[in-house]
Amino acid sequence: MKKIYLSLICTLLFVGAKAQISYGFDYKENYQSFSNKDANSSVIIALYNSKQDSTLQAYSAILSVEDKSSDLSLNAVNGVHFSITPAQQKVEFAPGQIGFRNEKLIKINPVADNVFWGQRAFRLNLTVYEGFTASNLAFGHQFITIIIDYNGSQIGVPRVDKSNFTIYPNPSSGNIFISGVNISNIQVLDLMGKVVLTQNTPSNEINIESLPAGMYMINALSDKGLVVQKIIKQ
Repeated sequence: MKKIYLSLICTLLFVGAKAQISYGFDYKENYQSFSNKDANSSVIIALYNSKQDSTLQAYSAILSVEDKSSDLSLNAVNGVHFSITPAQQKVEFAPGQIGFRNEKLIKINPVADNVFWGQRAFRLNLTVYEGFTASNLAFGHQFITIIIDYNGSQIGVPRVDKSNFTIYPNPSSGNIFISGVNISNIQVLDLMGKVVLTQNTPSNEINIESLPAGMYMINALSDKGLVVQKIIKQ
């Protein structure tokens, strides 16, 4: 019986000595948005490591950029709309960083554009884990979608204040109407920043019946500026 107790105590000590690891993108959502004007915009990769860590293990992963050149569902190109170099890099936390939050910043370096409006998107992917497994990825995200937002008032196409327009009905299962402004074209984007519906003819009405149920973003260019609002497709 004493041997059993001793074995159990040793097992508990071993378990207690193991680090509680969380490594990865420090965002609860699987996407993050940055302004194209923000030269300091960066993705945070964080390591949370418990005080019980006695292994002095280094923790790392390979960060890879996925853009339009590798996935046509994306519309941003590394070196054109943003610049992350190298496009594949090892993000490593040295041994001994325990008991608190450690972080590394990966700069996005977005390229400002005073003509384009809307959003561009690319992805960052984490692979080849060292010191941890996929179960230790922060918030379970192996990759996140990065959205570069060109809709700010700094770019010559100001956003229209919500008090000056109305989008209705919202939620809707069919037609969406925009009142208070004159619309020249409309884009509907999913929450990953992908354009899922486009209407390039002047109209204050768009039919979203073909879209799956869910939440979307309307970007509409009007005579007063850019109309931006979330909508729900029933």
